[in-house]
Amino acid sequence: MAVAFALASAVTTSLSTSNQHLATGKAPTGTGAAGLMRFLVRRPEWLLALALGPVGFTFHVLALDNGPIALVQPIAIMGIVFAVPVRAALARTWPARAELGAVAVTALAIAALLLASDVRPAPSGPDPFTLLVASCACGMAALAAVAVAGALAQPVARAFALGCASGVLFGLMAVLIEACQLHRDEHGWVGLATTWLPYALGASGLGGICVNQLAYRSARLSASMPVLNVVNCLLTLGFAHVVLREVPHHTPGSALVSIAALLAMAWGLWRLARLEELADVAVADDDVLGRRHLGQPHRTARV
Repeated sequence: MAVAFALASAVTTSLSTSNQHLATGKAPTGTGAAGLMRFLVRRPEWLLALALGPVGFTFHVLALDNGPIALVQPIAIMGIVFAVPVRAALARTWPARAELGAVAVTALAIAALLLASDVRPAPSGPDPFTLLVASCACGMAALAAVAVAGALAQPVARAFALGCASGVLFGLMAVLIEACQLHRDEHGWVGLATTWLPYALGASGLGGICVNQLAYRSARLSASMPVLNVVNCLLTLGFAHVVLREVPHHTPGSALVSIAALLAMAWGLWRLARLEELADVAVADDDVLGRRHLGQPHRTARV
């Protein structure tokens, strides 16, 4: 059930992001923020994407409720992998060979990571003090990454630091979802409401969304998205190993496989993001050429 719900979350997320991408790509060039929103609220594909967001989050919660986080989180990251065929189907084209290669590398790397991790259900709930200390450490690490990003003048480096921060916050959000569910099972909803867990969960989720938008605005997608997902995966695996005790001790062989899988996953995610950027630039250039041909004003596309 955990695998099924995690896959459903990844597919739903890919449908949501692909429809958002499709709708925003149809917006007139030069549209401001207010004009863009007026355009999008009249697009059925954007409204569908908006409705699918909470559905994907619900599937993610159900996956964590039925299985260990070290199993769920790497599968949930595959949303960007599923987005490739979804976007191709929406555009009524075949995916490029380079995209299929990046998809295959990423998917195989995630599968190898799961096999090497040898995930098992947690024997009991996490120690409250250990969870609190680890969560505070993650919060301080995210704040430090944001502060470093603010001091960086180079856009790509700033986006990379912000991607690290949002990866920490999104990973912490998944960990706190798991912790909330374990606490609810033992103490009920009232007992959960009297703890710090649900409030920290909300803060980490909102913080991750805000920092992620800053990362996307700072530089191209490939500067922040791959590191976001890798940090997210590393953090959840670390919590699963140290705090939740879902991952047993690794042998040297399995540790090497895990490291190689993480490196391959990072490359695959970076390649997918880069190919998406190149496709967006090509579409923007075609739009500019078309406007020049018609004698209409244009705006130079920039990644």
